Amino acid sequence: MYNPFKRKSKIEFVNEIPGVAGLMPIIESKHLKHPWVNRAMQDFAKIRENPNWRNQKMMHTARCPGIFTLQRHGWILRTWQDITITTFGASNPNSFEWTSASTHGGDAVSYHDVQQYYNYQENWPHNTLPLILKINTGWRCNVPEGYYLMEMPVAHADENRFTAMPGYFSKESGPASMNVQLQWHVAEGEVLIKAGTPIAQYVLVPKEQMDMTCRDEQDSDNLWLSNLYDTSKFVKNYNEVKNLFTKKK
Repeated sequence: MYNPFKRKSKIEFVNEIPGVAGLMPIIESKHLKHPWVNRAMQDFAKIRENPNWRNQKMMHTARCPGIFTLQRHGWILRTWQDITITTFGASNPNSFEWTSASTHGGDAVSYHDVQQYYNYQENWPHNTLPLILKINTGWRCNVPEGYYLMEMPVAHADENRFTAMPGYFSKESGPASMNVQLQWHVAEGEVLIKAGTPIAQYVLVPKEQMDMTCRDEQDSDNLWLSNLYDTSKFVKNYNEVKNLFTKKK
């Protein structure tokens, strides 16, 4: 039952560096524009110029609900200043240098050494620095009770220079520092991370774990749903899917 006096849970992001919250706020993921998505949409628009496009057996990325639902969910943290990172390849693989437009709030970049992660891995990505770089953003989060805030790479980003390391924040950890830890995929060279670069995505996850079952498919199962998935070409009107779920209760 609707309770008008019940306050809606909310997440709060606070930055300890004066001015950053106004200059480069954390934004809803749905407001992040991915250039590659625009290119995919343009390509799909050309396909739709063919009157028979619905009869083509194809799966176009521009119509994939899994990609775009995730891209629109949660929040995006962006760098608030230019940061340059230099690595030295085989000559000095465990070292890097950085410069930034400002050191207000402390060092812009720190790191975790090889004993903290790399030494325990067997399949480290090729051309990836053994150190884990940490971008000190100034952001903290207050997570609502009953949830974890999951930190993850920006979903389906067209980015090959770094990967954000996943993790959880919770209310019990207090106003935790959101200093994004990165696997750095440029073993040698100088890279400029421009102000406004998306570096991590955040999604609220309920703490309560669901019960589960795992079994073989039975004749009594709703095979209509499996058939729908098998025949989907990402070109149909998804109202058809909603109608199927409405009828099958």
